Amino acid sequence: MLLDRSFRRTLIARLLLSAGPSTAAALLVAAPGCGGEPEAAEAAADIRCFEWFDELGACLSREQALDEFHTIYPFCSSGETIVSVASDATRRDGACCYEVIAEDDDPCAVGRPFTLEGHRRTAVPRAADSGWLAHGKGTGPGGMRPSLAELTDEERETLAEGWLRSALGEHASVASFARFALDLMALGAPSSLVEAAHIAALDEVGHARLCFSLASAYRGEPVGPAALPMPGGVPVAAHLVALARAAAEEGCVGETVAALMAAEQRARAEDPAVREALGAIADDEARHAELAWLTVAWAIGAGGEPVRRAVAEVFEAAALSLGRPPPAAAEPPRGRAAALAAHGHLGGAELRELPRTALAQVVLPCARALGLWRPAAAGGAVAPAASA
Repeated sequence: MLLDRSFRRTLIARLLLSAGPSTAAALLVAAPGCGGEPEAAEAAADIRCFEWFDELGACLSREQALDEFHTIYPFCSSGETIVSVASDATRRDGACCYEVIAEDDDPCAVGRPFTLEGHRRTAVPRAADSGWLAHGKGTGPGGMRPSLAELTDEERETLAEGWLRSALGEHASVASFARFALDLMALGAPSSLVEAAHIAALDEVGHARLCFSLASAYRGEPVGPAALPMPGGVPVAAHLVALARAAAEEGCVGETVAALMAAEQRARAEDPAVREALGAIADDEARHAELAWLTVAWAIGAGGEPVRRAVAEVFEAAALSLGRPPPAAAEPPRGRAAALAAHGHLGGAELRELPRTALAQVVLPCARALGLWRPAAAGGAVAPAASA
């Protein structure tokens, strides 16, 4: 699979600006693949539920529930992959609940999350206009207005759930960049990085508004975020190693992949409102990725070898993820897949492969060119190569 050529070439050139024009030009022609030995995935049991009404009868079987969970998490924004359903259903407050096995560190987990004590935090949705809908040129009352005429109720529901999960992730990213700005200031970063972090937080406000507006349009009613769970005190990075590791994981990897995925979704989308939203998100995420790579370069310059080693470990982990096969994903029927793609939602297998392709074609080649990572010895997994 090859990512959108124009966007990929532009992003590589921006990320490699500090490496010199000759290096960037070589990578624009061919970005060789790289990888490592497969790493055993860590699995953990958890409880997941979805809404269910008495009129629908009994809860779904384990196999049917697995397909439902793959539909509920269509945009790879949950930070994990549900790989199996380990129990029969139990009914809880109008929902069917199952014990599931979920894998962390899914390569589909992209973007800059807001994490506390190792756990991702997002707000819960609420069915109301809470001031997070987009208004302005090209939007109607309540925000972005995609065309709904040819969508089935099932397709609208799938798109509403997907855009809502994206919206909650973008909403949490505002907090993530606010903390990132504090991290930078606490460690003496230059003003250019601090300014860019604040601009990125404002970008994420815009992304959240776009996504909540699209989710509201597909739902047929406004939806927004409730309060973001927040402790009394939010810790900041204690040293440059922590800052650089987080910037590499969440920005050099996560947001570089997010930019490329949004660009690819836009390339396949047909609805004007969806294309407008994805285009804005892709452009902004590319700048956020650029900020992360610049931050890593500054941190290494200030902190030396310990910081460089920590960053190299992040890219090595990304390379190892290419040695693991992507999780199985249920595919919608052909006609439904085309309708969903026109509104920014790609099919299961294709969407699972996109982050791996982005790692192989952009992230790891850039890390190698900038001296931040070296491929494993021959015999490791080989990632797909890109062409101009």
